[in-house]
Amino acid sequence: MKMKTNLMAPAMIAALLLGACSNDEDMNQVDLSKPIALSFAPAPLDVQTRATIGVGNASFQQGDKVGVYVDGAGYSNIGYTCGGNAWSTTEELYWPEDATYTFRAYYPYMETVSTAVSLPADQSTEAAFTKADLMWVSANYQATNSNITLTLGHRMSLIKLDVSQGEGITLDEIKTMTPAILGSIPTVGTWDLTTGEVTFAADAETTGNIRPYMKDNGDGTLTYYALVMPNTVFRNGERFFSLTDGTTTYSYRLNIENGFTAGQAQYCDIDLTVHRTGISLTGFGIGNWTESATGSGTVTMD
Repeated sequence: MKMKTNLMAPAMIAALLLGACSNDEDMNQVDLSKPIALSFAPAPLDVQTRATIGVGNASFQQGDKVGVYVDGAGYSNIGYTCGGNAWSTTEELYWPEDATYTFRAYYPYMETVSTAVSLPADQSTEAAFTKADLMWVSANYQATNSNITLTLGHRMSLIKLDVSQGEGITLDEIKTMTPAILGSIPTVGTWDLTTGEVTFAADAETTGNIRPYMKDNGDGTLTYYALVMPNTVFRNGERFFSLTDGTTTYSYRLNIENGFTAGQAQYCDIDLTVHRTGISLTGFGIGNWTESATGSGTVTMD
């Protein structure tokens, strides 16, 4: 007895396979008539800075503006404004074709782009500190109708001082004093928006002190934040930090072997204790300005 075999005709198999491929293509196809959906975030940090001063997690605040370039797509310095939960722009961006493009974004936005960077000597207000917190990112993306979040990394160097009260003085007294980070600190430089690099010339103008932003942590400690140009050098033995009450100046001379250089996109975290007789070092570390930052330094205690 001859058994029957239920064979599918080759033409039918080819048609089904073609249909399956067509369905996959439909699923992956990008609708070029829809605008590119963009949002932005600062790089997550384990130190407080930028708009995160006093509010906890890293995020942009309402009114912050980011500039965007899309290489190969003809978009240059398009401004996006944070509305709290969403970003808006006066010029929608569209994919020219289903391909890969390089996005570059920077903060704070400049209506007229300039490569010149000016570091404010007084960073005691959040507005002044924010202005100095330059951020940038470059990333490649394939055309998509899904939202793209560009995470901007910090390009300056952060000095973070955690200050505790010591003998013979109160925290309330310390809070009323005028703080200063001291040294030969460059105040002018250039910012390359193609590479994100911030540099200063050897003969750049300098300031002898930066007035940092102060935050009361509510736990018996104060934290001072200041931004400086990358590659600013702080030398061992030189005055590094001072507090002045109008009649008396309390100073700390850097007592770290070989001093340190403030690296690009890095932070220096220093613990100081203020006594009636002066200021002493209790901790020091240098790390990358990212979420899981780690670092180390050679420390000689006072």
